[in-house]
Amino acid sequence: MTPTILTCELGGVESVNADYAAHWPVAGGHLYVVCDGINHKDIVAQAVSLFCSTLRSNTQQQDICNEKCFLNDIEQAVKSVESEFGTDIAFCMTIAVVLEGEVLVAHCGDCRLGYLTASGVDWHTVDDVPYLELYKNGSITRDTYLDLRHLVACKIKTGKALSDVKVFTIPTPEQGCLLLCSDGFWSEMEPKLVGDIEECKHLIKSELPNLTKNARDNFSLILV
Repeated sequence: MTPTILTCELGGVESVNADYAAHWPVAGGHLYVVCDGINHKDIVAQAVSLFCSTLRSNTQQQDICNEKCFLNDIEQAVKSVESEFGTDIAFCMTIAVVLEGEVLVAHCGDCRLGYLTASGVDWHTVDDVPYLELYKNGSITRDTYLDLRHLVACKIKTGKALSDVKVFTIPTPEQGCLLLCSDGFWSEMEPKLVGDIEECKHLIKSELPNLTKNARDNFSLILV
């Protein structure tokens, strides 16, 4: 299914866009991916692009038959990045493979996946940040959490085992409103996304020009 919104923007501060957002058909469904390269450098942007193009080739050549096969496709794509660019390339990602009656999800870092609902966004991924529980229990403020979340140790990193990548399956959203985004989007928009589905859609569309001009980070968004 073609996304209602797909955008991947530089924002108003950074000079290199190391985010990536794409989608393509796979056997029995459709795949959507958002990545966020750590450190805004050209080499990181190229590495993230290679990861996604390799993943596309892998997932279109063979069926994504289960979570193990899906993880293997991701591992092969990371290895292609390591072969081309060496170790110490780091990035976050969230991937959704929408199949009949279910969504296969892969996640690492602080890109997110959620469903728009009658009362805002129901997030189905958890940020890979050690300080998340401190933020949830009120020990640190939201601003402090946002400042502390950029830890390379919690991301995909070439030359490192992919133990932090989570692959799991969830039911398809009843309203068909699937949201994937990088932290550059949710860090700016999360407090505002509290209305029903149509209100959230309208807000997202209306805020995109402002984010494109003023966002403090690269940002990516796919809304299906």
